[in-house]
Amino acid sequence: MSLDLQMDDGPEETIPVVDTPLDLRPKLDELGIIEIERGVCEDTYENRASLRRAMLNWDPVYDQSGQATGLIAARSKESAKERRLLSLAEKKPLLLDPGNNNSDYLTGLDLLLDDEAVKIVPPWVAGATRAWQAEKESGGPKTAKRQPAAQPHRCRQIKIDGIRCMLWASGRVKDDGLCRHHLKTIRKPGADIERARQKIMQSAPYAVDVLEEMMETAISEPVRLKAATEILDRAGVRGGAELDINLDVTGERPPHVIIAERLQRLAAGANQAASDLVQAEVKVIDAEVTEVYDITSIKLEDGESDPDAGK
Repeated sequence: MSLDLQMDDGPEETIPVVDTPLDLRPKLDELGIIEIERGVCEDTYENRASLRRAMLNWDPVYDQSGQATGLIAARSKESAKERRLLSLAEKKPLLLDPGNNNSDYLTGLDLLLDDEAVKIVPPWVAGATRAWQAEKESGGPKTAKRQPAAQPHRCRQIKIDGIRCMLWASGRVKDDGLCRHHLKTIRKPGADIERARQKIMQSAPYAVDVLEEMMETAISEPVRLKAATEILDRAGVRGGAELDINLDVTGERPPHVIIAERLQRLAAGANQAASDLVQAEVKVIDAEVTEVYDITSIKLEDGESDPDAGK
């Protein structure tokens, strides 16, 4: 169903897109909620609280361009199950046993020969099935090191409503018969941190809903107060806090005196180290190297007297 709404700020129109059939939506007027149309109301705290008390879930409503409309579509577990059954009815040509909602899908050559089934499957399923069939007819992989082509099939996961998942699995051994959606629930080495971060981001809207519910319905007043303060804190409205930065130095020496004394001790130690270094230096006296002669072997010239002759 679609709904035409005239925007207040311009002539452009926005068309909310709601896929749930009209007769499967709960009647919100019975809960005291003003409906835009059946099962659709404005996204306000009061409306969410009323839906929560009635044990109903909701989905945001977007327009044809993918923009949020500020509306929510209420849904119950029963309506969600009926919606899946209606979707499954469109896939009856794919089922091996049309009378069994959890039946396997047609695969391999049986799928390719059924023109009506081929029109329903995603394009990648038909392409992978044709590649698998061609490899099978050619006798297997081209080389022994190459893995055989995988045959797509229906996901093996059973959801909480008892209906088997309607998505396709790639058929690879490492996927363990699960579709891309349920593969996210498998723990992979090195992906735990990223998976935890994604789960936190996905659970953030629900956490806000829990805080709203506790603030409204909790019996304990401290719990309600804590929930309210947490909401205000996340919204940026924080209570005042008094911070005293004065220092009480009564009976203690001021910091600048302690620093001055330390600097003086460092200067005295540096002067003492320099004095010890000067005293430890070895003084070298410059001298010339002279030759030593044996005077007994030197002949005196005529007219010269031996200065040691009289001794």
